Amino acid sequence: MTKTSLFKRFPSDFNLLYYQLVLLAVAICICLLSWALQGHSHPFPTIVYTFVAGNVTIALILPSRGVFEGRPLPWKITAYLLLLLGVGVIANILAELSIFLFFGSLSGSFLHDALSDAPLVIIVTVIVGSVWFAFGQSRADLEARNRQLQSQVQLGLVEKQIHQTDLQEAHDIQVHLLPRETPQIPGFQIACAWQPARSVSGDYFDVLELGKDKLGLCIADVSGKGMAAALLMANLQASVKAFTQNGGNPALESPAELCSKLNTALCNNIAPGRFVTLFYGILHSNARSFRYENAGHCLPLLVHADGSIDFPAAYSGVLGLFSHWTYSDREVPLVSGDVLLLVTDGVLEAADDKEEEFGYQRLIASVMATRSQGVHAIRQRVLADVTDFCSGHFQDDASLIVVTVD
Repeated sequence: MTKTSLFKRFPSDFNLLYYQLVLLAVAICICLLSWALQGHSHPFPTIVYTFVAGNVTIALILPSRGVFEGRPLPWKITAYLLLLLGVGVIANILAELSIFLFFGSLSGSFLHDALSDAPLVIIVTVIVGSVWFAFGQSRADLEARNRQLQSQVQLGLVEKQIHQTDLQEAHDIQVHLLPRETPQIPGFQIACAWQPARSVSGDYFDVLELGKDKLGLCIADVSGKGMAAALLMANLQASVKAFTQNGGNPALESPAELCSKLNTALCNNIAPGRFVTLFYGILHSNARSFRYENAGHCLPLLVHADGSIDFPAAYSGVLGLFSHWTYSDREVPLVSGDVLLLVTDGVLEAADDKEEEFGYQRLIASVMATRSQGVHAIRQRVLADVTDFCSGHFQDDASLIVVTVD
């Protein structure tokens, strides 16, 4: 075997120079111990003996790792201890032979020296080798755990990337479920805004064309957050579209009937404990009125032209919990200069660093500051004020529909 091939069998992290320094330190300690116990020592023979025995031992054990590595316990330990015994005998013989060749026999007989030193050398070899084995085994186990941890971290990063990609795709799909352009009818101006707290949202809003002089306004909030809420939101959107797609359907004249149908559909399909709050109303261009039903949703804000404030009330239950709940229509007249806002609780409950909520009073102040500037100015001001108030940290999805009466 060539020198190069021999060293290839040694671990790549084995430091030969450091090992020689350790052997030198061991030899010095043996000399000092011998001097302390016996009053004399043989420093040079001790150093030679230590270096020869130590290097022979490591030279035999490291390339022979295949004898014990890869074996199951306890055979691994058994094979290693047997190897140590054999190595200890060989190391002792070679070390004694080196001393005999360089210094002659210290006691007059090579055989006597070899036999007298053999038990101690073998015991020391076994002890040191066992400590080395335990350390190596612990290090191997630690490296294996590190490799496993790195593999798990890498797998986690890949899964996170896949999850982020899925969330982005879900976000893109959800954006297309919301109205891209806001329909308009004579006598009114309508604008919408949406600020999801996460990549996907449980809020739903829509402006539905119900005829040349009618628009349906729908805003809803699904319980929970994340992907589950987004899936339920998509189901709700599909149901609303299905129930309002025919302009001549008499049910379109009754927000209460739409809520009743949605409640029945959700109760039959929604997961236990989930529910939906929904506000649905119909703007009538000719009658200048707003017919609505509120299924457990936030109260809308109506700022009249004369500056007075109204909260069109309703006390019906949420959708998806009890199929026997009933709903009824309500109606409010609208006049030129009125401003109507439909919001989700993400707007009202947006909190600052003191845990104080934005609330209706600040919402009213935002509307009052810009109501003469048109529907888009109101929408931008409300969204900007809420964002500034919570420093952009929305804890819940925030949506709003703004209606101004010409």
